[in-house]
Amino acid sequence: MGTIMARVRTFGSKRYWLCPAMTVLPLALVGPQAIAAESLFDASLKSAVYGYQLKTAEQSNKTDDLVWELAPTINWQRQSAAMKTRINWRHETLFYKDAQPDKRSFNEFDFNNQISFFRERLIWSLDASQAYQIRDSRLGIFSDKITGAENLSKTNRYGSGLLFRNLRSAKYRTELDLSYRNYDSAAAEVDDGLLSYRTEAYDGRWLFGTNDRGLNFFWQYNGNIQRAERSTDNNVSGLLHGLVVGVPFAPKFSVIGRAGSERLDNGREYDNSFDYFGAGVEFRFGARSRINVTMNRSDSEAFGQRKETDTYAASQFLIAPTRRTSLEGSFDRRYFGRTWDLQGKYDLRFLSMRLRISDNVRTQNQFDRELEDLGIFVCPVGSTDLSGCFKPPTDKYMPVFGETLLQVRGPNSELREELVEQRNLSLTVAYSKNRLNASITLSDTELRYVESGDFSTNQGAALQLSWKLTEHSQLLANVNYYDIDYRNENRKDENLSASVSYQQQLTKRSDLRFTIRRLDRNSSIAEFDNSENRVWMEYTYKF
Repeated sequence: MGTIMARVRTFGSKRYWLCPAMTVLPLALVGPQAIAAESLFDASLKSAVYGYQLKTAEQSNKTDDLVWELAPTINWQRQSAAMKTRINWRHETLFYKDAQPDKRSFNEFDFNNQISFFRERLIWSLDASQAYQIRDSRLGIFSDKITGAENLSKTNRYGSGLLFRNLRSAKYRTELDLSYRNYDSAAAEVDDGLLSYRTEAYDGRWLFGTNDRGLNFFWQYNGNIQRAERSTDNNVSGLLHGLVVGVPFAPKFSVIGRAGSERLDNGREYDNSFDYFGAGVEFRFGARSRINVTMNRSDSEAFGQRKETDTYAASQFLIAPTRRTSLEGSFDRRYFGRTWDLQGKYDLRFLSMRLRISDNVRTQNQFDRELEDLGIFVCPVGSTDLSGCFKPPTDKYMPVFGETLLQVRGPNSELREELVEQRNLSLTVAYSKNRLNASITLSDTELRYVESGDFSTNQGAALQLSWKLTEHSQLLANVNYYDIDYRNENRKDENLSASVSYQQQLTKRSDLRFTIRRLDRNSSIAEFDNSENRVWMEYTYKF
């Protein structure tokens, strides 16, 4: 058995240490149950011909060209009682008729491995990926390999995580989540002002306490410690933790007290601390619903100087009237102001809704690749649209081998190494009945770059449709709209992408798809206006 070595850098010195324990120990604990497994190997070859017409404010005439794409793909999955492994590799070669350079090649891969022990109390994960991504939406939020490859950054990510949690039925909750992530982003061909950079992020989260808030005495202590080591700027370190205790004084009522603190420091102009304590009342109702309200006192500091003392109200709640409906969150305060943290879901037979509101501070590239399991559609692993997806028949449905819950990327369209305050709101509504699958997502994101002073807002809408015409054919539609306001530049961009596809299954191993797409950017500064018309046909053969 090979030994995998993980490099860990200590926070207090510049020395590097090799720490094999995090990876070797889990491998040693894997028993015979990891041997019996299901495996799935897919190999396919896609050939596509694109025709596009591009118009920019800088050119008086439209630019058009033909592109031939050849893309082999390999997908391998393996799953056993204790181990899940997925590897996806894709190579794309583009041949241009007139454009220079006349040939481009791209390699992308995605690897994920997860090993569980002790009835999934302990989970060790390892992942790595390579992709090409826009780092500055000012260059074109819809830039892709066909017409915007010069705007893309080759980005490599890898990391490892170790999660321990006891059984949900246990009297006491114990959760510990440790992770390491490395982000390596190369400079794009077009200067986006970011150059090449590398970020190493360390993160630790914990939660300890009683599981039943109706006990004679209950308590919970949770926290998060993080550190980001940046190649182009100072390191960032942060600590957030809090304690809640409660004592019932009447049926369904408890007196609660809480206290906590937060620290975040980038070694320069962003050195903040926030301490609070408070007390209030909690009311429990239904099978697991609760709501509490507390009055709190806080002291905040910046660079060691007291900044503000405040008295404020806060609330935490979980409202779950049925197993299909829940709303959980908090209304609180942190050193940068009032915060909301909210997650809601509503499920009917044909209709589902998901609501998410969050506030957070970290380097912006850590927001990237944050995928959310919405639990609305179950799709084949690797799906990028609703093709082949279906709505789970019950809320307890668990995807089988080769299936996954629909993963949705957040509206983050930037990939900087800079520290950012992000406020995000998203609402997704999905409908599935007979031959129609539909999903619409509305989002509102606010980004405040605390080191450069940049500020932007992004209001977006995304629509996905899949309509099965016959057993072997379907119609697909995708519409994305982003209204981005770059406040510091007095610039507003309205970005629209709309496409319609017809897909026909020719044989059990081959598919044909025909797509037309329109891109449009309407900017308040005329020199940034552009548009594109594109049509293409792709043939995919599965070996």
